[in-house]
Amino acid sequence: MRVNEKLDYREMDPSELDSNIPQGRGMIKWAPFATMPEQYEAVDRMIERQTHVSEPSLGQDELQELEVTLRNSIGKILVLRYWDSGYEVQLECKLEYIENWGQTITVSKGTNLLTINFTHIYEIVRISDEDIYSID
Repeated sequence: MRVNEKLDYREMDPSELDSNIPQGRGMIKWAPFATMPEQYEAVDRMIERQTHVSEPSLGQDELQELEVTLRNSIGKILVLRYWDSGYEVQLECKLEYIENWGQTITVSKGTNLLTINFTHIYEIVRISDEDIYSID
């Protein structure tokens, strides 16, 4: 029995090497977390669906009471709670203008002017007089 004195295969003669060495998988890489971005996107979609709320439906009496409150609050600081594209928004602002034809109000928050659809408002809190006008 002859013992090969060279143990490093790079230094051996190719005829002395075993030609039945399996090739293996080559450069295939295992990606255990390949589905994680899709899972995060699915979880984000579920959270977004859970935070959506339906548009409030107020009766005529409630809408008239809100309108009277708004007309008496022009130029005053208010906290408005309103619905906007599936989300509830609470905004502390100053009521600047009520537009009758478009049924919108214009409010200022700092230097920004925002337009809010009147039918989406469901609660008004007047900060100036600290009177609370709530319609639920």
